[in-house]
Amino acid sequence: MSAKSSNNWPHIEILPFSATNRAAMTDRLKSFFQSISSDFESIQKESCLAKDSFSAADPCRLLMVVDMETDLEAIKKNALYHLNNTPAIRWSEKNIYFGENKKQGEIGFVFPGQGSQYVRMGIDLVRCFEESEKILKRADAAFDQKNRLSAVIFPPPVESKEELKKQEKLLQQTDMAQPAIGVISLLMLHALSRFSVFPTAVCGHSYGELTALHAGGRISRDDFFRLSVDRGRYMAKAGAKQGDAGTMMAVKAPIGDIPKLIADYGLDIILANRNSPDQGVLSGPTADIEKMHTILKEKHIRAIQLPVAAAFHSRLVESAARPFQKSIQATAFLSSDTPVYSNTTGLPYPADEESAKELFGRHLMNPVNFIDEIETMYADGMDTFVEVGPKTVLTGLIRSILNGRDHEAIAINASSGKKSGIRDLADALCQLSAAGHPVDLAEWQF
Repeated sequence: MSAKSSNNWPHIEILPFSATNRAAMTDRLKSFFQSISSDFESIQKESCLAKDSFSAADPCRLLMVVDMETDLEAIKKNALYHLNNTPAIRWSEKNIYFGENKKQGEIGFVFPGQGSQYVRMGIDLVRCFEESEKILKRADAAFDQKNRLSAVIFPPPVESKEELKKQEKLLQQTDMAQPAIGVISLLMLHALSRFSVFPTAVCGHSYGELTALHAGGRISRDDFFRLSVDRGRYMAKAGAKQGDAGTMMAVKAPIGDIPKLIADYGLDIILANRNSPDQGVLSGPTADIEKMHTILKEKHIRAIQLPVAAAFHSRLVESAARPFQKSIQATAFLSSDTPVYSNTTGLPYPADEESAKELFGRHLMNPVNFIDEIETMYADGMDTFVEVGPKTVLTGLIRSILNGRDHEAIAINASSGKKSGIRDLADALCQLSAAGHPVDLAEWQF
């Protein structure tokens, strides 16, 4: 994924340093800062030399992200202070990332589902990476509606909150949100590939499992776009059907207590998402969800009804699951060496094409067991998880699931649009490098 003209690229630089120990790292930092001036071109020139000498395999690794506003003296003092006073083998301090000795295990990519979308997500990647336009054009062609998908994601700037709410509401529609999240996740996936960051295994949450199947090499890009559009449309139609298509509600409670809460009151509700040890999502008829909301409120248990089109991952979306199964059957499932873990089983997809299609065909109506999925990936050697897509929902869930165990959870869109997306990308690459993963930092030259 090549970069566009340097005029589009913000003045953000990565400064990587590696050494055999902290004393050598201290000398390395002092030498570097003595060699530069306050001129940003001087910093960029010296950073190229630093990248050439950096090795993620060295026992001691420290990386910085700087821009034209960075106080160089302050960042140098901060780094030197922590090198001498912070014994932890991994730490980060604002825009400084440090790792020592132990290399992390394998990398798992995780892809978000509906609810992570926001207006103009990924805009900086589109501006800065040339291939983004090609990907968006192919997504628009697959979408094939009066509203171009790219125009829904990247509408013109507006001045009033009311106009912004209209743009957000349009993007929140299921038939828009799902393919929109998919194409932005794909842009981020390709941005990572430029720096030779690849996963050992992948998974996704709900809709994100479709992105994972493409990222894991099980379905082609064209089939990914087609299935994304089909899934969103069928689920939107299920929500618009006559009668009640149901709804969903997030519950903040110990995950093991939620099934008993459901059983005690005899409501037609299922635990549709096992998200983390203290969060689940209920799915069922609207009246039953509303009754449960009242019950939980009386018990002082936090619960929030979600703005969704239907009771996803339950029997109430059978009208969407059936036609989507036909779309899946018309799709070639490819062989791949990259395991794709399933929301339904928590295990890798079977290699056999028909078995894989059958499993994915049950996905819409089956609960999402994200806890078991992450636990299995961790047991299989993945201890660095990279959220590839908008926002940081899955990063938070993974930190909760693996709380107290050695792991890294890194979001490519860590600021959720509040900072430059290129800055977010730089921070993520530095975190991976500090953890000892090989990243082609020489590609950060524009």
